[in-house]
Amino acid sequence: MDSHFHLHHMINRGLKGFDIIEHCFAEGLEYAVDIGINAENFAYRIETASRYPGLYTAHGFYPSQCVSDNIDAALEYLAECLKKDPKAVALGEIGLDFFHDYGSEDLQADLLKKQLILADELDLPVIIHSRDAEELTVEILSEYSPKRRGIIHCFSYGSETAAKLASMGYYISFAGNMTYKKAPGLREALTAVPPEKLLLETDAPYLSPEGVRHKLNHPGYIGYTYEKAAEQLGMGLDDLIDRVRKNFLDVFAINHRE
Repeated sequence: MDSHFHLHHMINRGLKGFDIIEHCFAEGLEYAVDIGINAENFAYRIETASRYPGLYTAHGFYPSQCVSDNIDAALEYLAECLKKDPKAVALGEIGLDFFHDYGSEDLQADLLKKQLILADELDLPVIIHSRDAEELTVEILSEYSPKRRGIIHCFSYGSETAAKLASMGYYISFAGNMTYKKAPGLREALTAVPPEKLLLETDAPYLSPEGVRHKLNHPGYIGYTYEKAAEQLGMGLDDLIDRVRKNFLDVFAINHRE
């Protein structure tokens, strides 16, 4: 089970993206979500997902897109893509990123709010990116959360924020960086999340877990993250797999589509 990868970025980085995903599904990967961040490849990714029964999509405008011309027209196009894509299960990846120079806090916040409102109109969950924007992320989600809530992807904050966002109805998703030796805070945050709100992801081709740290990530490496999470939580590996599988199906309402 994987919750998140960027097939388009994998291909652009020279990886044989189609071969990798076909191999992962052949080896037991059940589901994955290919998550978009700009309009340039929405159509390409819609077509790609149609080839694989277990591959779903999410479309959204990343914080970097806040400086784009004519945001309202772009949001109309986003809505059209989400409506016409039969494999779309969420609106994302959207959020706030104050680590990179993506535009002012106000511009990023405005783009996020508009997409949260759109997600509610389309009855979709959201996939939230938040980096160095802990306080404002919680503030905006407290006011604008869509009914379906969604996922805090690649969680990077502490236990208190993890517990708070989970109590608000969000699933908290941890990536391969949770396995790193210098990330005890993330492992502590993992234990603060109720099992029914826990997800694990690759964020491929980024954040390869310990054990394959210096290789480009792909869904075939998700097992390393599961093993470390099971150890940290004191759970059996099979129990953790079953729990995350159920959470994945629930947040994306997969069973209602099959």
